Amino acid sequence: MLRALCMTAFVVMVACQDSNNCLNKLSPCLNYLNGTDDPPDSCCEPLKSVIESDAKCLCSLVSNKGTRQAEQAGIDINEAQKLPARCGHHVNPLSCLTTDDTMSLSFNIPADPVKHYNSSTPNLILIQ
Repeated sequence: MLRALCMTAFVVMVACQDSNNCLNKLSPCLNYLNGTDDPPDSCCEPLKSVIESDAKCLCSLVSNKGTRQAEQAGIDINEAQKLPARCGHHVNPLSCLTTDDTMSLSFNIPADPVKHYNSSTPNLILIQ
């Protein structure tokens, strides 16, 4: 367990190398990356802060390079990507496909996206 935690910390640190503060904020979440248990507020509140203020770090975690490193460390990427939802935060990972200058995460997905659909807008994949 300690080895997995250390490897997880390493993966997060590599993915967030430009932001040590991001790593420090997300450290309470390390034990919840592979599980399905609801994380405590000590994980969810810092995660919300990172979603709002340091999208670049979270985007690097879901990038191809970050995903490969996480999988090598034994992290189930599918479960790790569900962590924001388990905290009640809806993150659209497709928002990470923007340029570095405009990178931000959209986490205010409408409760009923079909109602807000406009045929003139591009189709997006709804990730649940």
